[in-house]
Amino acid sequence: MYIPEALKTYGVIISLIVASFWFASQFIAPTPPKTITLAAGSKGGEYYRYATLYKSALAAQGVEVNIIETAGSIDNIELLLQNKTDIAFIQSGLATPETQKNIETLSSLYYEPIWVFVREDVQEDVRSAKDLQRIYGKTVAIGRKGSGTNALMRRLLEGSFPKAEVSFVEISGEKAVSALQNRAVDAAVFVGRSQSPHIQSLLRDKTVHLLSFVRADGYARLYPFLSKVVLSEGVIDMAENIPNYDLSLISPVAQLTVSKGFSGALKTLLVRTAFQLHGDADVFAKQRHFPTLEYADFPISEEARRYFEYGPNFLQRVLPFWLADLINRMIVMLIPLIGVMIPLLKVAPPTYRWQTRSKIYKWYKDLKKIEEAAATSKAEDKNMALSFLEKIDEDVKKTKVPLSYADELYNLRLHIKMIKDRLQK
Repeated sequence: MYIPEALKTYGVIISLIVASFWFASQFIAPTPPKTITLAAGSKGGEYYRYATLYKSALAAQGVEVNIIETAGSIDNIELLLQNKTDIAFIQSGLATPETQKNIETLSSLYYEPIWVFVREDVQEDVRSAKDLQRIYGKTVAIGRKGSGTNALMRRLLEGSFPKAEVSFVEISGEKAVSALQNRAVDAAVFVGRSQSPHIQSLLRDKTVHLLSFVRADGYARLYPFLSKVVLSEGVIDMAENIPNYDLSLISPVAQLTVSKGFSGALKTLLVRTAFQLHGDADVFAKQRHFPTLEYADFPISEEARRYFEYGPNFLQRVLPFWLADLINRMIVMLIPLIGVMIPLLKVAPPTYRWQTRSKIYKWYKDLKKIEEAAATSKAEDKNMALSFLEKIDEDVKKTKVPLSYADELYNLRLHIKMIKDRLQK
């Protein structure tokens, strides 16, 4: 193939393909970041423990996770809204119309019930009262400011019992346990899993009593983000029969959330990681009950919906995250390119043939006129025609075509020679 001639034809096609490739690239999400931040909770809490598990799991996929220690869910929401973190664990029940515009849920991860422990001597005074009524007029540790526990208890007490006189002490964790056991507070509230060391410790403490929500169904109706769960007799310790009877609790869930503009590929990876870390049964949920899209009070990410419905695609199952993401991105770009390339490549060969042959056949119109002049008997006309023919012959000699079209060029020159011979007779 004659290269300069080919470039004229195929160069245009290549330029169109490159332009299409660039145009398609404008609609592809940026490459996922290799370092992300996760707002957890206080060290020693469940959120922080799970944050370390996510950090390890994502490191195996080539994604570095920086964990941010916080007071809890309220702080985590603020960090997401301020774009100071990419991911956060957030307790359900804390969403507002404003925060729902900028935060998405990837999955609900596990039940984290409300545990209200009351000192036994206080419990004796209020046996006729029901659930949260038992802490009326008491001093209660409700968690650190900025924690989900703190916000939830204020909402439940102020929303359901606005006239309740409760003194709030904003401490959590080991400080709250110590305050309760040392009689500095009358009750202490925790939100978390039964495996929490603080909860395990208090469940075995004979000087405190775990409050049972006898109206748990009513709470669940009034507050859709809450579910009724049952702490069955003996489920904590069969040998010691802890608890010694069934207890009804009300429970929000822990949610895995992200800022709305977070990488779609990493959203999918996070949901996949959630399936790896949260599928086991516990005292409140059966095997594979979690992760789930139920209970979420932020909008559910489209990537999460797709993963829950279809699971990981073939590339995600067999390839490392970064390679699978690269190929997926290339596929997205190639689909429109193929749509452009197929018709272009179909039209290229005939366009090339037409362009090459037109350089040869354009002379035949002039040759026909010269032949007509040769048919006359006027010497002057023949001389002019011969001069014109000589010029055409010179131009044809300068014409370059691919070897595959050389025979047609030689035929043209033969025709020129035949006409020249006729004119010279």
